[in-house]
Amino acid sequence: MSGGVTETTFVGRHAETEQVTRLVRRARLVTLTGPGGVGKTRLAHRVAEVVGAETPGGFRIVDLSSLTDPHELPRTVAAVLGAAPGDGSVPPAPEALAARLDPRGSLLVLDTCEHLAEPVARLTVALLGAAPRLRVLATSRRPLGPPGEHVYPVPPMRTEDAVALLRDRAAIGPAPASFPAPEPDSALDPGSDADPDLGSDPDPDPDPGFDAGPGQGTGPTPDPDPDGLAALCERLDRIPLAVELAAVRLRAASPAFSPALLARSLDDRYAVLTGGGGPVRHQSMRAAMGRSHELCGPAERLLWARLSVFPAGFDLEAAERVCAGGPLPAGAVLDALTGLADQSLVWREEHPAGARLRMLDTVREFGAEWLLRLGETGDLRGRHRDHYLRLAGHCAAEWPERQAEWAGRMRAERHNLRAALDLCLADPARSRAGAALAGSLWFLWICCGLPDEGRHCLDTALRVHAEPGPERFRVLWARSWVALRQGDPQTAGRLLGLLRAEDREGHATGHALQIEGLIALVRREFVRAARLLGRAADGHAAGGAEGPGGRGGGMSPEPPACRPLAALSLLAAGRTGEAAETLARDRRPRDDPGGEWSRAHTEYALAWIERIGNRGRTAARHARTALAGAWRLGDPLLTAACLELVAWTATAPPDAAGNAGAAAGGRVAAGLLGAARSARGARAAGWPVDAMIRRWAAAEAVRVLGGAGFDTRFTEGMAFDLAFAVDYALGEKNP
Repeated sequence: MSGGVTETTFVGRHAETEQVTRLVRRARLVTLTGPGGVGKTRLAHRVAEVVGAETPGGFRIVDLSSLTDPHELPRTVAAVLGAAPGDGSVPPAPEALAARLDPRGSLLVLDTCEHLAEPVARLTVALLGAAPRLRVLATSRRPLGPPGEHVYPVPPMRTEDAVALLRDRAAIGPAPASFPAPEPDSALDPGSDADPDLGSDPDPDPDPGFDAGPGQGTGPTPDPDPDGLAALCERLDRIPLAVELAAVRLRAASPAFSPALLARSLDDRYAVLTGGGGPVRHQSMRAAMGRSHELCGPAERLLWARLSVFPAGFDLEAAERVCAGGPLPAGAVLDALTGLADQSLVWREEHPAGARLRMLDTVREFGAEWLLRLGETGDLRGRHRDHYLRLAGHCAAEWPERQAEWAGRMRAERHNLRAALDLCLADPARSRAGAALAGSLWFLWICCGLPDEGRHCLDTALRVHAEPGPERFRVLWARSWVALRQGDPQTAGRLLGLLRAEDREGHATGHALQIEGLIALVRREFVRAARLLGRAADGHAAGGAEGPGGRGGGMSPEPPACRPLAALSLLAAGRTGEAAETLARDRRPRDDPGGEWSRAHTEYALAWIERIGNRGRTAARHARTALAGAWRLGDPLLTAACLELVAWTATAPPDAAGNAGAAAGGRVAAGLLGAARSARGARAAGWPVDAMIRRWAAAEAVRVLGGAGFDTRFTEGMAFDLAFAVDYALGEKNP
């Protein structure tokens, strides 16, 4: 078998082999496309072995990688088929080639066609016409283009296949044994609270809300990648050629050279990934990418270089705004982008925020080298930064009315936003803009499940931009809330003190009151928390300047979700009537900068109130509305909390309209509690009210199912995919 680094065994690709085999069986021309080194040749050979074994004429492979003269194409095919090569300058006719094929059926593999795409397409059409039972499987970095061609883009390997390939080629033994599984315990043990007073917390002791499920004890969590091979394969984009070249390095290196060290050296991957055997184009990643570069036109090469400033995915608008200019006018970007996509250098992906494009790191870094040679790196990075600053400004302006849409889009752009932020903060003259950007993305850090990334960005902004003002105030506020989301009230308190010390004119009073209230909530000082959050909601903040911060750089008039969080604090204190009054006073929910996220908290509180009143059907409706809002915004902690809330409402006594049976409700509750436990993870922090709901739901489910029945269903729920669990809770799926 040819086309790889060495003549070796075929590893992985079982799903791809089955898919392509089925395609070849029903289509006469199939082309495998993909970037250099992705494994097109190996996959084609494997499929040829499978299909050839069931084809009367078997299969023949024509390697076109070294052919440069298109006029010699028919002779090259003839040499493999055993046909007469033709006389003098006259190549053999397609009919003569077809005559050498078994009339009952044959498979012809044309390998490495991208540099001869048009002549290969013409010859293929002629051969298929002359031999009705012939099938052709081609490999090319771009489609050949004739009518009837079925294109199969070969993706990078699955992680587990890439790891298996790396182990095989580097002669690495099996993975070391993982940690022993911890002994099961019943960490969701409802204990004596099987029938708690639903209006108050049955357990006054501090509880961070980390209830572990059955079988989830306090033992060490097994490391899913103990030898670092999976992480290395991800850095290699799971491209088979890159994996095999890395294996060469690991085999040749000293015993102290680990996969983790090799992964860290991949910042200069083209210097590292060399030394393979086989065809010249596969002896290094630079050779593989260089071949693709040669096949590109001038506009495509320039766009490839300029697209390298995007650290991750991007959309067409960003590509046109950032990359157009000079010899590449805006109107030419789409055509050049299409050419790169045809050659598998740019990949199109469907995303909830819309169609997006991306380059593998291996492709992007090759483009970055060329951008540096062109002397455009600084200019393109500046264009990239300015585009995403503008995008953040548009988001801030439209956030109140289009929150779910913007949350999805900005989550998709977070790597580009991070690059823009880093560039701003690296320039003292732009530190204010960087702080404004970091603060304006508060909803990403707090509402959309990115607190770790937010902590890094906000800490950097605080370190670089030390001048008191609305931009820094917003960063201090957002960083305080991130600390609370991560279960760190001490850091939140320290930052709150800094915010108050710097805010001498009281521009951020309302936001400071909110953080103080949230700290009290985390510390289970529920009545005090409700009072402070209520004061924050009453508008104790002064407005700030327009710009990207809270309508752009200043502080918004009211911090988000204050009233619903105040209501939840009152519910936790057993003051149901006051909680309902607090929600009734929230007459401007659309003006809340938390928007849909705040409304999800409001629905959460309403569900609690209805559940206490044994109005199960109404409570379930509010709980599902809260869950739908949290899921649309991508908040994993609020989604998990809402799953537990739906679980609690599932155990409510029948109301006038009738509910599902008690056993069915208990099974729903136990399954959703398991799914929520899995979604939350072992270290994520929630509000204390989440733990209360969780305990009550578990207590009532255990009462109905018994301990063993609860544990069984809880464990089943832990295996639910989060999207499936949400659909199940919303009544759209059944396990």
